[in-house]
Amino acid sequence: MKISVIMIDGSFRENTFGAEYFTKQNFSSDEYEVLWVEFYKSANEKLYQNNQLKIISLGHSSDTVYHSSNCFNEGIRQAKGELLIIPDADVIVQPDFLQKAWNIHQEYDKLVAYGYRYNEVNEHPLKNLEIKELKQKCVVTNPINYGGCITVHKKWLLAINGYDEHPTFETGFHANGLDIYTRFRNYGMAIQWSPLLKLYHPKHAFTATKSPEYQRQRNLINWRSKNLEYLPLKGLDSNLNTKSILHKRQSAKPPTPKIKQYQNTQSIRPKKQSFLKKIKQKLAFIFE
Repeated sequence: MKISVIMIDGSFRENTFGAEYFTKQNFSSDEYEVLWVEFYKSANEKLYQNNQLKIISLGHSSDTVYHSSNCFNEGIRQAKGELLIIPDADVIVQPDFLQKAWNIHQEYDKLVAYGYRYNEVNEHPLKNLEIKELKQKCVVTNPINYGGCITVHKKWLLAINGYDEHPTFETGFHANGLDIYTRFRNYGMAIQWSPLLKLYHPKHAFTATKSPEYQRQRNLINWRSKNLEYLPLKGLDSNLNTKSILHKRQSAKPPTPKIKQYQNTQSIRPKKQSFLKKIKQKLAFIFE
């Protein structure tokens, strides 16, 4: 199979446009599949009416904290396609989207290609969801939207051990799109935003919501960026997690230099004064 489209949910989606539009592509139907991974026990009822959609339920109870990386990784595990396309699940695309993505990755193998997400804005509310209306009114509000849509061969996601399932990335307000981008960059992948890959995103109430957990995730991502780390703390394969690799490589962690640390200058001054006192004592004969 050539392509697997993976979309995720935690029973919070206000619409499921992605399921509808990605199952109506002009790409050969036996050469691609569309997966919808639900974190909890049951997906949106409307989705079960779509026979072209493969619904995967992780079966977590309602009191379990949502973790999007669990959904992403399960989608990666079950995906049969050579090329994985992971879009926001509430976007609208044209029927040739998959063909364009496939063509891009035929030109260069070690590539991560992102799509541009065109958003509905308050100044130009949509009257309908026709492509003509979407093209006229939706605009790119974030040219480096890491979570809008990522396309990459499955083998490269396996190489960086998938998404990070560490508790740091819990909740729906996740920065794991930025995390995946950072780890792919550290791994040495070529990265581009393709103007051929356009996704349209109707506005909804959940769009502008923010969370303090996001900054905590950014702190971890910044550490990875500075240390060129491309493996997660808890990924698809436990043998490829960051801690496991560091444990196996004896030379991976340099020895800590034996340098005395001083908290402030007040702890240094007594030592300096003691040193000067000794010098004066040794040179006292000059002034006798």
